[in-house]
Amino acid sequence: MSKRPLVSIALAIGAVMVMTVTAAASSNYTEWIHGSELPNATTTEGHFVGEATGSFGGAWAIDVKHQPLYYSPAYITGGSFSLDTVINGWPSTIHGTFVPWSGTVRQLSGFSGCTNQQYAVNGRMNSVGINGGSGTGSFSATLTHYRTNVWWVGCVVYSASVSGTVSMTF
Repeated sequence: MSKRPLVSIALAIGAVMVMTVTAAASSNYTEWIHGSELPNATTTEGHFVGEATGSFGGAWAIDVKHQPLYYSPAYITGGSFSLDTVINGWPSTIHGTFVPWSGTVRQLSGFSGCTNQQYAVNGRMNSVGINGGSGTGSFSATLTHYRTNVWWVGCVVYSASVSGTVSMTF
């Protein structure tokens, strides 16, 4: 038997092993996010969508479940994160879930009158990866509730924006 096929097979096996080790290694990724809170938010849950730029880029959505906002801070009790993106030329979704009681929603401003309110939203995530996984992550953003006084109703939130970062390791 010629040595040439054995060398080719050895090189192919070596290349597969290198690719496997590279794929198994965790990497850190950061996405800068901005977007809006959807109008179906409640006093214990916020739904956000928007655009992400950074390591992957794409459209993101987050569902943050938390204690009522009159708690200071209000602890995050659960929720989920998803980022629709393209990886290696293929449509992919990166998912994650919020770790209950490991993050907070804390009011920063707008404590009196009918002024805009700002909140710091910070939480840890697990099960982070493409179509789920075993990675970890964190979410850190500022939520702004835009408010106005409507004479027959009182102070109402008419819009909300969010901006910050999502950091992931998977």
